[in-house]
Amino acid sequence: MSVNFLHLRSFYAVASERSVSKAARRLNISQPTLSKQLKALEDRYKVKLIEGVRPPLTLTTAGRALYERAERLFGIADEIGALLGEDDIDSGALLRLGTDSPPCAAEFMAAFKAAVPNAHFRVTIANAMQTNELLLKAQIDIGIICEPPIESDYTYTPLYRDRLVAILPACWPDEGHTVLPLERMAGEVLLVREGTSRTLAAMNRILSEAGIAPGQTMELHTREMIREAVARGLGMSLMFEKECPPDSRIRVLPLDTASSLIEVKGYLAVRTERKRMPLIRQALTVARDMVEA
Repeated sequence: MSVNFLHLRSFYAVASERSVSKAARRLNISQPTLSKQLKALEDRYKVKLIEGVRPPLTLTTAGRALYERAERLFGIADEIGALLGEDDIDSGALLRLGTDSPPCAAEFMAAFKAAVPNAHFRVTIANAMQTNELLLKAQIDIGIICEPPIESDYTYTPLYRDRLVAILPACWPDEGHTVLPLERMAGEVLLVREGTSRTLAAMNRILSEAGIAPGQTMELHTREMIREAVARGLGMSLMFEKECPPDSRIRVLPLDTASSLIEVKGYLAVRTERKRMPLIRQALTVARDMVEA
């Protein structure tokens, strides 16, 4: 009994979006039609694939297994199209993006959307190590990663530069400082990310190079939590400058150091074997245009 690929693509769209309405818009069909196709697939094989009626929908065990295989299937179909010279990006194309830098990812998405108005995104936010793992496992199409480990079968395109800065409560007694002396960090409560965080690793290297032992530390696992804790006067932290949106409750100061350790580069990373796919090729073009702008 051969698989109905129309029904399979409908399932894949719903499973990707976790929403019938979003999947219907992506496929440019009505919601009732999409729901009928999904039900036909479940009825034909007498298996429940998706549970729930409101987004985000949940995949069953069978649904997750089918989704993984459908993802590989349609990925290979896209590669075949690229190999045969098919340059057009399908309506409703989905670009799976993973990143450790939400501001840079948002900037990239805006540029990509301007170039490909019908594109859709599924974004996973994680730290640099986790984002690289997602890329290695082919769970995302592209990664926007700070200083990624170099893998021989991946292509890396420079995308942005950033630097570590200090963030402090607005009421911090600055004593006229326009930069933060590193030695001041020894007497402050430092709010830090989890142990696998690249920001924490960079901070530790900078302090070690300067021969400074950090004082009290408090571990918080998200940038948002750290920014809020700084604003509430619980301590100070180091962040990359692009991750510091304007906030009247927070002061941002450069670090008083000439160390190159505060500087980082971010890259757009893709599997080299997928570079010819229209969607990936467009992503690389957008990345290069952003750097040259």
